[in-house]
Amino acid sequence: MEQASNSYVIDAESGAEMARLIDQDRLVTACMGGLCPEVPALAKVRRTLDAACGPGGWAQEMAHTYPDMQVVGIDLSQRMIGYAQALSQVQGLDNVEFRVMDLLQPLDFPDASFDLVNVRFLFGVLRADSWIPLMKELMRVLRPGGVLRWTECDSTCATNAPALERYIDVMVRAFFLDGRSLDASPHHLGITPRLGRFLQEGECHNVQEKAHVLNWSAGMQAYPSMYKDIRISFKLLQPFLVRMKVAKEQEVEQLYRQTLAQCLSDDFRALWPFLSVWGQKPEGT
Repeated sequence: MEQASNSYVIDAESGAEMARLIDQDRLVTACMGGLCPEVPALAKVRRTLDAACGPGGWAQEMAHTYPDMQVVGIDLSQRMIGYAQALSQVQGLDNVEFRVMDLLQPLDFPDASFDLVNVRFLFGVLRADSWIPLMKELMRVLRPGGVLRWTECDSTCATNAPALERYIDVMVRAFFLDGRSLDASPHHLGITPRLGRFLQEGECHNVQEKAHVLNWSAGMQAYPSMYKDIRISFKLLQPFLVRMKVAKEQEVEQLYRQTLAQCLSDDFRALWPFLSVWGQKPEGT
Protein backbone atom coordinates (compact mmCIF):
# COMPACT_ATOMS: atom_id res chain seq x y z
CA MET A 1 0.00 0.00 0.00
CA GLU A 2 2.76 2.40 -1.01
CA GLN A 3 0.45 5.22 -2.00
CA ALA A 4 0.18 8.90 -1.25
CA SER A 5 -1.60 9.33 2.03
CA ASN A 6 -4.38 11.71 1.01
CA SER A 7 -5.94 9.85 -1.91
CA TYR A 8 -9.56 10.88 -1.28
CA VAL A 9 -11.12 12.43 -4.39
CA ILE A 10 -12.85 15.05 -2.20
CA ASP A 11 -11.15 17.38 0.29
CA ALA A 12 -11.32 15.28 3.46
CA GLU A 13 -11.02 18.38 5.66
CA SER A 14 -14.04 20.11 4.12
CA GLY A 15 -16.76 21.11 6.58
CA ALA A 16 -19.37 20.58 3.87
CA GLU A 17 -18.11 17.05 3.30
CA MET A 18 -18.32 16.32 7.02
CA ALA A 19 -21.95 17.52 7.15
CA ARG A 20 -22.76 15.39 4.11
CA LEU A 21 -21.28 12.27 5.69
CA ILE A 22 -23.19 12.81 8.94
CA ASP A 23 -26.51 12.74 7.07
CA GLN A 24 -25.46 9.91 4.74
CA ASP A 25 -24.43 7.72 7.65
CA ARG A 26 -27.93 7.82 9.17
CA LEU A 27 -29.61 7.03 5.85
CA VAL A 28 -27.33 4.11 5.07
CA THR A 29 -27.64 2.55 8.54
CA ALA A 30 -31.43 2.72 8.34
CA CYS A 31 -31.47 1.27 4.82
CA MET A 32 -29.25 -1.61 5.95
CA GLY A 33 -31.67 -2.53 8.73
CA GLY A 34 -29.60 -1.35 11.68
CA LEU A 35 -26.04 -1.05 12.89
CA CYS A 36 -24.88 -4.53 11.96
CA PRO A 37 -27.71 -7.03 11.48
CA GLU A 38 -25.22 -9.47 9.94
CA VAL A 39 -23.88 -10.14 13.46
CA PRO A 40 -26.91 -11.22 15.57
CA ALA A 41 -24.92 -11.48 18.81
CA LEU A 42 -23.58 -7.91 18.82
CA ALA A 43 -24.00 -7.69 22.60
CA LYS A 44 -21.21 -10.28 22.91
CA VAL A 45 -18.77 -8.30 20.75
CA ARG A 46 -16.06 -6.88 22.98
CA ARG A 47 -14.10 -4.60 20.63
CA THR A 48 -15.09 -3.06 17.28
CA LEU A 49 -13.15 -1.10 14.65
CA ASP A 50 -14.86 1.37 12.31
CA ALA A 51 -12.35 1.92 9.48
CA ALA A 52 -12.65 5.26 7.65
CA CYS A 53 -15.19 6.36 10.26
CA GLY A 54 -15.58 9.93 8.99
CA PRO A 55 -17.33 12.07 11.61
CA GLY A 56 -17.96 8.96 13.70
CA GLY A 57 -21.74 8.50 13.56
CA TRP A 58 -21.80 4.71 13.23
CA ALA A 59 -19.11 4.21 15.88
CA GLN A 60 -20.89 6.52 18.35
CA GLU A 61 -24.22 4.78 17.82
CA MET A 62 -22.58 1.41 18.40
CA ALA A 63 -20.98 2.67 21.60
CA HIS A 64 -24.28 4.14 22.81
CA THR A 65 -26.31 1.02 22.00
CA TYR A 66 -23.76 -1.43 23.45
CA PRO A 67 -22.15 0.22 26.50
CA ASP A 68 -20.06 -2.89 27.30
CA MET A 69 -18.43 -2.74 23.84
CA GLN A 70 -15.21 -0.82 23.18
CA VAL A 71 -15.39 0.95 19.81
CA VAL A 72 -12.50 2.53 17.90
CA GLY A 73 -12.97 4.77 14.87
CA ILE A 74 -10.10 5.70 12.58
CA ASP A 75 -9.91 8.20 9.73
CA LEU A 76 -7.27 10.18 7.86
CA SER A 77 -9.07 13.50 8.36
CA GLN A 78 -7.97 15.51 11.39
CA ARG A 79 -11.18 17.53 11.18
CA MET A 80 -13.45 14.48 11.14
CA ILE A 81 -11.67 12.88 14.07
CA GLY A 82 -11.69 16.13 16.05
CA TYR A 83 -15.44 16.45 15.57
CA ALA A 84 -16.06 12.81 16.51
CA GLN A 85 -13.96 13.16 19.67
CA ALA A 86 -15.74 16.34 20.75
CA LEU A 87 -19.22 14.93 20.13
CA SER A 88 -18.42 11.74 22.03
CA GLN A 89 -17.28 13.78 25.03
CA VAL A 90 -20.49 15.82 24.96
CA GLN A 91 -22.52 12.60 24.82
CA GLY A 92 -20.55 11.10 27.70
CA LEU A 93 -19.45 8.06 25.67
CA ASP A 94 -16.39 6.70 27.44
CA ASN A 95 -16.37 3.41 25.50
CA VAL A 96 -15.48 4.93 22.12
CA GLU A 97 -12.24 6.50 20.93
CA PHE A 98 -11.17 8.09 17.65
CA ARG A 99 -7.71 8.17 16.14
CA VAL A 100 -6.17 9.71 13.04
CA MET A 101 -4.84 6.85 10.96
CA ASP A 102 -4.07 6.18 7.29
CA LEU A 103 -5.70 3.06 5.87
CA LEU A 104 -3.05 2.95 3.16
CA GLN A 105 -0.34 2.34 5.75
CA PRO A 106 0.04 -0.51 8.28
CA LEU A 107 -2.53 0.05 11.01
CA ASP A 108 -1.24 0.96 14.46
CA PHE A 109 -2.92 -1.98 16.19
CA PRO A 110 -1.54 -5.33 17.34
CA ASP A 111 -2.63 -8.52 15.62
CA ALA A 112 -6.08 -9.82 16.61
CA SER A 113 -7.25 -6.56 18.24
CA PHE A 114 -10.94 -6.57 17.22
CA ASP A 115 -13.95 -8.88 17.15
CA LEU A 116 -15.71 -6.84 14.46
CA VAL A 117 -14.38 -4.60 11.68
CA ASN A 118 -16.77 -2.33 9.78
CA VAL A 119 -15.94 -0.61 6.47
CA ARG A 120 -18.15 1.57 4.28
CA PHE A 121 -17.66 3.24 0.90
CA LEU A 122 -13.95 3.42 0.19
CA PHE A 123 -14.41 3.66 -3.58
CA GLY A 124 -13.37 7.33 -3.39
CA VAL A 125 -10.24 6.47 -1.39
CA LEU A 126 -8.70 3.29 -2.80
CA ARG A 127 -7.00 2.72 -6.11
CA ALA A 128 -7.25 -0.65 -7.79
CA ASP A 129 -4.06 -2.08 -6.26
CA SER A 130 -5.00 -1.17 -2.67
CA TRP A 131 -8.12 -3.25 -2.10
CA ILE A 132 -6.54 -6.62 -1.36
CA PRO A 133 -3.62 -5.25 0.72
CA LEU A 134 -6.09 -3.32 2.87
CA MET A 135 -8.32 -6.38 3.16
CA LYS A 136 -5.38 -8.40 4.46
CA GLU A 137 -4.41 -5.67 6.91
CA LEU A 138 -7.94 -5.55 8.30
CA MET A 139 -7.88 -9.33 8.64
CA ARG A 140 -4.60 -9.04 10.56
CA VAL A 141 -6.20 -6.89 13.26
CA LEU A 142 -9.31 -9.11 13.39
CA ARG A 143 -9.43 -11.81 16.06
CA PRO A 144 -10.00 -15.47 15.08
CA GLY A 145 -13.73 -15.97 14.82
CA GLY A 146 -14.27 -12.24 14.29
CA VAL A 147 -16.32 -10.70 11.46
CA LEU A 148 -15.30 -8.27 8.73
CA ARG A 149 -18.29 -6.43 7.19
CA TRP A 150 -17.62 -4.27 4.08
CA THR A 151 -20.20 -2.15 2.24
CA GLU A 152 -19.59 -0.59 -1.19
CA CYS A 153 -21.33 0.75 -4.27
CA ASP A 154 -20.47 1.20 -7.95
CA SER A 155 -22.68 4.20 -8.65
CA THR A 156 -24.58 6.91 -6.89
CA CYS A 157 -27.86 5.87 -8.46
CA ALA A 158 -30.02 4.68 -11.32
CA THR A 159 -32.26 7.55 -12.32
CA ASN A 160 -34.55 9.10 -14.91
CA ALA A 161 -32.57 12.38 -14.81
CA PRO A 162 -30.28 12.46 -17.90
CA ALA A 163 -27.94 15.09 -16.45
CA LEU A 164 -27.42 13.05 -13.28
CA GLU A 165 -26.68 9.96 -15.38
CA ARG A 166 -24.19 11.98 -17.42
CA TYR A 167 -22.50 13.38 -14.31
CA ILE A 168 -22.08 9.87 -12.94
CA ASP A 169 -20.60 8.71 -16.27
CA VAL A 170 -18.08 11.56 -16.17
CA MET A 171 -17.19 10.72 -12.57
CA VAL A 172 -16.68 7.01 -13.31
CA ARG A 173 -14.47 7.85 -16.28
CA ALA A 174 -12.34 10.09 -14.06
CA PHE A 175 -12.02 7.25 -11.55
CA PHE A 176 -10.99 4.94 -14.38
CA LEU A 177 -8.28 7.34 -15.62
CA ASP A 178 -6.97 7.74 -12.07
CA GLY A 179 -6.57 3.97 -11.58
CA ARG A 180 -9.51 3.62 -9.20
CA SER A 181 -11.75 1.40 -11.32
CA LEU A 182 -11.53 -2.37 -11.03
CA ASP A 183 -13.16 -2.82 -14.44
CA ALA A 184 -11.54 -2.75 -17.87
CA SER A 185 -14.35 -0.48 -19.04
CA PRO A 186 -14.36 3.27 -18.26
CA HIS A 187 -18.12 3.03 -17.69
CA HIS A 188 -18.13 0.84 -14.55
CA LEU A 189 -16.18 0.81 -11.30
CA GLY A 190 -16.56 -2.97 -11.00
CA ILE A 191 -16.20 -3.04 -7.21
CA THR A 192 -19.30 -4.80 -5.92
CA PRO A 193 -18.98 -7.91 -8.16
CA ARG A 194 -15.47 -8.45 -6.76
CA LEU A 195 -16.04 -7.58 -3.11
CA GLY A 196 -16.89 -11.12 -2.00
CA ARG A 197 -13.83 -12.48 -3.77
CA PHE A 198 -11.66 -9.90 -2.03
CA LEU A 199 -12.84 -11.20 1.35
CA GLN A 200 -12.08 -14.74 0.23
CA GLU A 201 -8.60 -13.70 -0.89
CA GLY A 202 -8.20 -12.15 2.55
CA GLU A 203 -8.91 -15.69 3.88
CA CYS A 204 -12.41 -14.93 5.19
CA HIS A 205 -14.65 -17.96 5.64
CA ASN A 206 -18.45 -18.17 5.40
CA VAL A 207 -18.56 -15.15 3.07
CA GLN A 208 -22.09 -13.85 2.56
CA GLU A 209 -23.61 -10.82 0.90
CA LYS A 210 -26.75 -8.69 0.94
CA ALA A 211 -27.92 -6.08 -1.56
CA HIS A 212 -29.51 -2.82 -0.40
CA VAL A 213 -31.48 -0.24 -2.37
CA LEU A 214 -32.17 3.29 -1.12
CA ASN A 215 -35.08 4.91 -2.92
CA TRP A 216 -34.60 8.68 -2.97
CA SER A 217 -37.15 9.57 -5.62
CA ALA A 218 -39.16 12.80 -5.25
CA GLY A 219 -41.57 12.46 -2.35
CA MET A 220 -39.63 9.68 -0.61
CA GLN A 221 -38.36 10.14 2.95
CA ALA A 222 -34.71 9.94 1.86
CA TYR A 223 -35.09 12.51 -0.92
CA PRO A 224 -34.19 15.75 0.96
CA SER A 225 -31.02 14.28 2.49
CA MET A 226 -29.89 12.62 -0.73
CA TYR A 227 -30.54 15.76 -2.78
CA LYS A 228 -28.34 17.63 -0.29
CA ASP A 229 -25.76 14.83 -0.58
CA ILE A 230 -25.64 15.20 -4.37
CA ARG A 231 -25.56 18.98 -4.18
CA ILE A 232 -22.53 18.91 -1.88
CA SER A 233 -20.58 15.90 -3.19
CA PHE A 234 -20.92 16.75 -6.88
CA LYS A 235 -19.71 20.28 -6.20
CA LEU A 236 -16.73 19.04 -4.19
CA LEU A 237 -15.90 16.53 -6.95
CA GLN A 238 -15.51 19.21 -9.60
CA PRO A 239 -11.79 19.94 -9.02
CA PHE A 240 -11.00 16.22 -9.34
CA LEU A 241 -12.99 15.91 -12.58
CA VAL A 242 -11.27 18.95 -14.09
CA ARG A 243 -7.86 17.70 -12.97
CA MET A 244 -8.51 14.36 -14.68
CA LYS A 245 -9.49 16.26 -17.87
CA VAL A 246 -12.77 14.42 -18.39
CA ALA A 247 -14.47 17.79 -18.88
CA LYS A 248 -13.63 21.47 -18.75
CA GLU A 249 -14.50 23.51 -15.69
CA GLN A 250 -17.38 25.34 -17.41
CA GLU A 251 -18.80 22.05 -18.75
CA VAL A 252 -18.72 20.42 -15.33
CA GLU A 253 -20.42 23.41 -13.72
CA GLN A 254 -23.14 23.48 -16.39
CA LEU A 255 -23.76 19.75 -15.99
CA TYR A 256 -23.88 20.21 -12.22
CA ARG A 257 -26.57 22.90 -12.50
CA GLN A 258 -28.59 20.77 -14.93
CA THR A 259 -28.36 17.84 -12.53
CA LEU A 260 -29.71 19.85 -9.59
CA ALA A 261 -32.54 21.27 -11.70
CA GLN A 262 -33.62 17.83 -12.94
CA CYS A 263 -33.50 16.41 -9.42
CA LEU A 264 -36.07 19.03 -8.37
CA SER A 265 -38.65 17.71 -10.83
CA ASP A 266 -41.83 16.27 -9.29
CA ASP A 267 -41.32 13.24 -11.56
CA PHE A 268 -37.73 12.64 -10.42
CA ARG A 269 -36.89 8.99 -9.72
CA ALA A 270 -33.66 7.57 -8.29
CA LEU A 271 -32.45 4.38 -6.65
CA TRP A 272 -29.07 4.01 -4.96
CA PRO A 273 -27.95 0.36 -4.87
CA PHE A 274 -25.09 -0.83 -2.67
CA LEU A 275 -23.82 -4.16 -1.38
CA SER A 276 -22.68 -5.49 2.00
CA VAL A 277 -20.33 -8.48 2.11
CA TRP A 278 -19.17 -10.10 5.33
CA GLY A 279 -17.10 -13.06 6.41
CA GLN A 280 -15.40 -14.61 9.40
CA LYS A 281 -11.76 -15.03 10.24
CA PRO A 282 -11.04 -18.74 10.76
CA GLU A 283 -10.46 -19.94 14.30
CA GLY A 284 -6.88 -20.82 15.09
CA THR A 285 -5.33 -18.25 12.73
